[in-house]
Amino acid sequence: MQTRIVPKQSMQRRFIIISFFLILSLGATVIATNATIDAVQNVHQHQIMAHEGDVHLIRQWMTIPYVAHVYRVPDSILYSALKLKNDTVTRHSTLQTIALQRKQSPDVIIHTLQVTILKYRKSHPFKPYPTPAVHGGGSITI
Repeated sequence: MQTRIVPKQSMQRRFIIISFFLILSLGATVIATNATIDAVQNVHQHQIMAHEGDVHLIRQWMTIPYVAHVYRVPDSILYSALKLKNDTVTRHSTLQTIALQRKQSPDVIIHTLQVTILKYRKSHPFKPYPTPAVHGGGSITI
């Protein structure tokens, strides 16, 4: 059996190519990691703002039940403000779809919801989520 001897130049060329792709992949990993960290921080900041009642985060892609959940407002109040029935079709419709059906700008729908949420907040002060407490026996109560 004959062994094949690889020239030294070929080995160096392979090493350089592999090193280049390794450095390239590490660079891409660092960039992707930074983008992920920024996205997580952005989502966290939006959650904090929403829990504090900032209504400027309502977007066209949201549905009424989603807005009601995020801002902890009964969905019936939001449906009433928009003069809509709470049925299966409406529950799954985005604010943009509702605006298109009514031949209105999505901004008008969003503004109506923002005003409604702020009015609701005035008469029903915002209460933070309760923090779970662990008792000596290991049980968690809220």
